Amino acid sequence: MASAPPETSVVGVQIADGRDSLKLFRPAKYPVLRGTALVYQDNEAFLWTSGYVPRLDTYIGPETPNPLIVRVQKGTCPLEQVLSDVMGLTKINFNSCLHNDRLPVTIRFADAVGDVILGAPQTGEPKLPFKFYV
Repeated sequence: MASAPPETSVVGVQIADGRDSLKLFRPAKYPVLRGTALVYQDNEAFLWTSGYVPRLDTYIGPETPNPLIVRVQKGTCPLEQVLSDVMGLTKINFNSCLHNDRLPVTIRFADAVGDVILGAPQTGEPKLPFKFYV
């Protein structure tokens, strides 16, 4: 098995839906700013990847935005860097017309592939290896 070069820092990050955990409101016309983070442990934070975008002067969404829960599970990396990377992965999805998607494109893509695999017949013919769905 190949290993990463010594200068590479491998970090395991968990991204979970914080839909039922917390709502954040502000006294303004629009909801929380996109990119708002509430750090509550050294390795864990709520991150709003959807919300009001000042550059567009609007919020693209029907209800109060829900946060993601971002946790550094393995390795060491500044939490701010991890949150910045997650925000970058939610900015634009070139495979669809979604702008400022709530989920990182990597998770959105994996969910879509999983839906295709689950939609295929589970009995009868042998299932194709995962590489045929990508």
